[in-house]
Amino acid sequence: MYLEIRDPIHGLIERQVHEQEIMDTPVFQRLRRIKQLALASLVYPGALHTRFDHSVGAFKVAADIARRLLEDPHEQRLVRLAALLHDIGHGPFSHVSEDILSRFSTIPLKRGQQAHELIGARIIKNDPDLAKLISDKDRERIVGCLNGTWGHSILKSIVSGPVDADKQDYLLRDSHFCGVKYGVYDLERLRDTLRAFDDGDERFLALSVDGIHALEQFVLAKYYMTTQVYRHKIRLISDAMLIRGISLGIEKDKIPWLGALYRYEDSTEYMAEYLTWNDERLTAAILDRSTPEGHAKRVFRRLAERRLLKCIFSARPQDFGDPKSRKFIFEGERGFLESVENAVADRYSFEPSLVIVNCFKLKSVRSQAATSEGEIIVLHPRGRRSFDQESTLFRSINEAIEDQYIEVYAPIQYLDDRDKKRRQREFESDILEIIETLAGPQQSLFEANGKPEVRL
Repeated sequence: MYLEIRDPIHGLIERQVHEQEIMDTPVFQRLRRIKQLALASLVYPGALHTRFDHSVGAFKVAADIARRLLEDPHEQRLVRLAALLHDIGHGPFSHVSEDILSRFSTIPLKRGQQAHELIGARIIKNDPDLAKLISDKDRERIVGCLNGTWGHSILKSIVSGPVDADKQDYLLRDSHFCGVKYGVYDLERLRDTLRAFDDGDERFLALSVDGIHALEQFVLAKYYMTTQVYRHKIRLISDAMLIRGISLGIEKDKIPWLGALYRYEDSTEYMAEYLTWNDERLTAAILDRSTPEGHAKRVFRRLAERRLLKCIFSARPQDFGDPKSRKFIFEGERGFLESVENAVADRYSFEPSLVIVNCFKLKSVRSQAATSEGEIIVLHPRGRRSFDQESTLFRSINEAIEDQYIEVYAPIQYLDDRDKKRRQREFESDILEIIETLAGPQQSLFEANGKPEVRL
């Protein structure tokens, strides 16, 4: 028996009774209260969709691909469930929590490992409600499907890979709810040209040569959504403020429950508490009267009232003369960034906790493809090739070109446009000088003591 749910992206989504029962568990319903794009609604008012919506959409896409490419009904079922549960471990404000969990976790994360994936695996294995609906063996297999340790490579690739169900859903969903067209691509054509490719004992997700243009469109959609939505200046500022507010709440305000939430530990008690938190509860708890006035409360009050920090400085590597200092500046070493924040705050009498320096990169569209979609096998009549080799469009793009930025956000109000232009000219010259002045001696100390852990 199949049930149906109406979705604005995929239309009617069919799910079986046991899949609906999984969706009805408290641990899955919690995703309704975690927004997909954190506070992107401050710039795109419609961006109020949630991890719940996206998880159901990814489930639909994975189900369609699995039905076409997998012969084993049991593998089809597990891929559907893996897609449904792939985001079950996200914390409040989604990827904002990722940054803070990685910083404060008591368990060191492996290179490339994300905290929400580690937490998600534990939830799938140990949640009592999921245990009633999915056997022990199948829960282990679902985790193995997500991390690539069970079954053929194609199983993980459908859920989490170069052209996975995750991206195929969120590009269209985020584009729709943000009211933009950057993430639109031909989902049906891309899905219909995906293939299963056997190579010895292994099976991979591949693409028919007829799907090259659909994949090019998909990669460009991801690139434009990154540059126009995910890296929108207001999104960058609001995310930076969330991270700063929570971090200061832990380090400076010493809010006990906040520290306990983000110091991840592999225990039943921690997981039980973690699963009670979402966007709404975290915001309400910080702004509650019982929470003492402090850094976290000031930052979250600004966010609640949309009194955002403003970008007072933005520069790229070519704006700095010395090549060695330039490299050091854009490595984003935390101690250096903090020294810049303090110097800017001192120069302009800003509150130090409300001055944020943000270093980030925007990879070229070909570089993005080379590190993910470039791994897709393209099945050609003359043999197998990679997407990067087969696509004329992507071969014409210089992979080495990427944008790097260092930006400074601060609490400032301008009197009018004239005042804004005058102050921005002042900020541009002063802060450039501050950064270059601080970079020299810190770089020497940095090199003399050996390179510490870098946070980008």
